[in-house]
Amino acid sequence: MTREPADAPSILVVDDTVENLRLVAGMLANRGFDVRPVTSGAEALQAIAHDPPELVLLDVSMPGMSGLEVCAALKQHSEWRDIPVIFLTALAEVADKVNGFEAGGADYITKPFQLEEVVARVSHQLALREAQRQLIKSFERLQALETLRDDLVHMIVHDMRSPLTALIMSLEYAKTQLKDQLHETLDDAVGSARGIAAMCNALLDVSRLEEGRMPLDKAACDLCEVAAQARTAMASIDARRVIQLVAPQPVIASCDAQLVRRVLENLIGNGIKHTPAGGQLRIEVSVEEGGGARISVQDEGPGVPLESRLKIFEKFGTVATRSEHSDQLYHSAGLGLAFCKLAVEAHGGRIGVDAATPRGSIFWLELPA
Repeated sequence: MTREPADAPSILVVDDTVENLRLVAGMLANRGFDVRPVTSGAEALQAIAHDPPELVLLDVSMPGMSGLEVCAALKQHSEWRDIPVIFLTALAEVADKVNGFEAGGADYITKPFQLEEVVARVSHQLALREAQRQLIKSFERLQALETLRDDLVHMIVHDMRSPLTALIMSLEYAKTQLKDQLHETLDDAVGSARGIAAMCNALLDVSRLEEGRMPLDKAACDLCEVAAQARTAMASIDARRVIQLVAPQPVIASCDAQLVRRVLENLIGNGIKHTPAGGQLRIEVSVEEGGGARISVQDEGPGVPLESRLKIFEKFGTVATRSEHSDQLYHSAGLGLAFCKLAVEAHGGRIGVDAATPRGSIFWLELPA
């Protein structure tokens, strides 16, 4: 089928043998392609610099500058490296073909060639290039949509924070004015409002960490002390579960202490949510063999299924697990754990979750020496 001139792909044909050049150029022109023939490697690079083609048909054995050299020069240029190159050559050894592919060639046609084969290979490479373009455009559209979504979420979250702060302050004030029997109800309301505020902060922090816009205030600190502060803060919120800290010696690490403390508070809060009332959480701080530090938080919840241990650290990833002793489903939202993962990785560390014995989960993080 003949293409319309405006849609005709431009093909640069490079061959020092005039007869071959005329044959290939004429055949492709008759098929509707916009063909530009040149007889040397230097002329090819000049033609590409003037008007980059959609594809290059390139003879390998040429005097002065070989086809391999032309292709290598083409692939080193940022604006030309995506132009597909098909080699035309009488060299048929495997080593010759390997050299062509190593130089950046997309395909290889051995002389004497069949005209239909040339057309088929040219059409195939052009179709691949168009598919790549469409894929890039789709990716760019998705990026734009994600940016728009993130901007919208940030705007909503920022607008939510002010009324939430006012709500928490009002509830705290009301607690001081009302009778004791209403304190429990107000405590629940304050806890819910604080939970929403924490989600807002986590969402903003996740975005900042993803974009590399959250600076780390690193300094030498004792992780045992950081863990103790996190334990005290979380124990004051929930007195129905015992939080045990095992930290036999100072464990010094260079880190952002406030950020690590927030990570621990997230992990402890997650453990509190999944551990039955009267249960126990265990925080352990230790030194790794290579000199790094490890902190683990063990709960007595239903545990995280093996197939979900990576998913729960994804942004907005969720997983539900069923307790051994109840039909209740425990849902774990991935926002807080996504923050933990990004914060630990920003320190060059790792985070994960393992099964505990006889039940429960052990969330752990490792920071480098």
